[in-house]
Formats: sequence, C-alpha cells, structure tokens
Amino acid sequence: MQAFDGKVAVVTGAASGMGYAFAERFAEEGMRVVLSDVEEPALNKAVADLRQRELEVTGVVADVSKSDQVQALADATLDAYGGVHVLCNNAGVAGDLDFVRDRDTPLWEQSADLWDWTFGINVFGVLYGIRTFLPIMLKQDEPGHVVNTASMAGLAAGSTAGIYGATKHSVVRISESLFFQLNERGAKVHASVLCPGIINTRIFSSGRNRPNNLWGDGEQPSPKEIERRIAEGDAHFAHGLPPAQVAEQVLGAIREEQFWILTPDVPLDRIRSRTDHIIAGTNPPPPQPLVRP
Repeated sequence: MQAFDGKVAVVTGAASGMGYAFAERFAEEGMRVVLSDVEEPALNKAVADLRQRELEVTGVVADVSKSDQVQALADATLDAYGGVHVLCNNAGVAGDLDFVRDRDTPLWEQSADLWDWTFGINVFGVLYGIRTFLPIMLKQDEPGHVVNTASMAGLAAGSTAGIYGATKHSVVRISESLFFQLNERGAKVHASVLCPGIINTRIFSSGRNRPNNLWGDGEQPSPKEIERRIAEGDAHFAHGLPPAQVAEQVLGAIREEQFWILTPDVPLDRIRSRTDHIIAGTNPPPPQPLVRP
C-alpha cells in the first residue's frame, strides 16, 4: 500500500501509547483516522489533541472483546468516512503482568475470569476486528493492510507472563494464517504482525480497566491503592522505546508489505535459542526474564 492521503484507518487502543502514535502518524500522512478505545475520557482528549492540529480524526468508544461493539465501530467508520483501508488491531491488556504483585502468581492460581478477560481483549479483539472489517476491505477491492499487535512475548517463552504470552502467541499464529490466506487469494489487502519489545506505554497498568471481580484479593482496591498501582505500572516501561518510533516502523511495513515488525530491542537470541531447542528436541534452558524493570 503506497498511497495514504485520503484513505481511512481504524486503530483500536488508540487513546494512548502505540495506538495513539499510530493514529497520529497516519493522520500526518493525510489519512482520515478513527480512534477507538474503551477509556472514553482519554479517547476524547486524544481526538481533541489531534483535531487541534487540524488532522481529520474521529473517536468511537468500543470494547473490542464484544463483537457487537466492534460491529458498531465498523458502522461508525463507514458512516463517517465511507470505507476503511488500514486496520490496526492494537487494543490489549497485560493480564497477569498487570501490576508488580501479579507477575509471580503461577498459572494454576490465576482465575479463569482473568484468563477470559485477557483472551477476550488480546485474542478475540483481533479476531472480531478481522471478521468485521476484512470483508469490507476485500469488497472495496483496493489496496489495504491489517496490522495485528502481538509482542516479543509471542515469539519467546519464559516463566512469567503465562496468560499474556499465550494470547500473544495466538495473535502471531492468527496473523500468519491471515497472511497466507490473503496471499493465496491474491487479495489487495496485506497483513503484518507487530511484535514490539519494551515500549514506553501504559500496558503494565492496563489493570486500571479490570472488572471488579478480577482483582486478586476478591475486592476492588481503594481508589488510592489503584492510583498507586497504576503509577507503579506506568513507571515500569518508562525507559522503553518511544511509541512514535514504532509508528514509523508500522508505516514503513505497510508501505513495503512487510509481515514481521520487530522493534530493535527484541531479543533475537532468545527467539533463535527457543527455535534451536525445538529442532533439537532438547528441554528449554532457564530463561532470563523477557520483561525487566
């Protein structure tokens, strides 16, 4: 996809972090951008900030784990701009990586509700995006692109992030299937999977949006305690790469029809080692943490 001016992009999880950076970069290229997020106040601010720069954007509140809300997002996009050419299935939560205290809890002690919530957003959010938007994009018979946000945790393994990592491995596999199936059909729409490393986003405090029943102690903490945990999570990735750098990579990948999008800090040696042990049939060695404070 080479021409961006006047085209339409939809970005989920767009109120902050990488999603906002994608929306901003697309709009700077002359695209009309629909920003979507579950956090309405943050979304309204993001849209207002971009409109102040005379960029053509609109906002739609949506929970991507709900298929009817993704359909409503598509309907709103068509009502506003009449089509869609770029879809970024970017919304995500950290699940068992939310807040420092949750990261050492083993898989067998994590609640089924936490598994459902994390998979609902990270995996079914991607699936609902594909199921809802791709038929529209294919029917247009114009160049287009789908970018699914996974993670370096979807390419490697470790003792932490069991739930989060499982969702991101799923997104990688879904994206690979999508890539092959679009190619087999000679479609004008292409696909990429984004596997970022440590990016300066709020992913580690995504638990701020947890339903009340998903707090480990069975009760939602006080507002003061939630505020403390959010600050703790936000500080964890403050040293990461700027989202704008990732947005530039994503734009380049769309131009070049490049499937794999890995940020420069992704530990390729970890990925290579995992593959080598699979081929050799040997047990994986004790890994270094994928996420470091």
